Amino acid sequence: MDDVRGLDRLRRRLPKPSPVPLTQQQGVSTFLTKGETLDLERGDTVDNDVGVVLAGTLAVERRLSNGRRVLCALYRQDDWVDLRRTERIRQGMLTALTPAKFLRLGDCDVERLAARDGYFACEMLDQLREQFARARDHTSDLVNKTPIERLASILFEFRRWPENKRGTHAADVVLLPISRSDIADYIGLQPETVSRALARLEQDRMIDVKQINEIRLTDIPSLRRIANGGRPRKSNRRP
Repeated sequence: MDDVRGLDRLRRRLPKPSPVPLTQQQGVSTFLTKGETLDLERGDTVDNDVGVVLAGTLAVERRLSNGRRVLCALYRQDDWVDLRRTERIRQGMLTALTPAKFLRLGDCDVERLAARDGYFACEMLDQLREQFARARDHTSDLVNKTPIERLASILFEFRRWPENKRGTHAADVVLLPISRSDIADYIGLQPETVSRALARLEQDRMIDVKQINEIRLTDIPSLRRIANGGRPRKSNRRP
């Protein structure tokens, strides 16, 4: 029943209700503690290569030959995780960056539902398009931007996450959904570099680090310029 309710919650986000019942859809819910992983290299069949994040934040994690950890993609609540046609992704693991719940679905079941329900198919297609755009922008950031520009970009990305849109906090406050160490692994930096970049932005009065996972954007236009590839100005303001 939890699996059916999870899919039903996704359906309620569509423009209008769909007549296709979900009671016959088969899925397996997995509760993951922080740091727990699902191995994508072995033990998975082709019928279980699609899933939905029902709660928490997941990432595709890989280890480089030198042992360094890399987070290749982030998945937030209500995101589809479609691993069917990307063989290389099987070299990693799906890792819970926070306590999470993941609904695993059969590939054939999802395709049959999409074929019968046009609204469901449109929602899934829109999600995959959004994920592709996020992956494209993330790749561009890693290749072309400085560390402080990457950090500014990820702050704006997190600002668009559902928990920040739905929260009761002020619109200029960003709640970091993952740890600074995980942010570093996602944007290709060392944790110390992330801390220095945050301190630099705070020194320039573009942000105010209220708590370790809560940041207030105090100069959004200037921070936006940095996120778009502009270099931060040197601070000449007196404290």
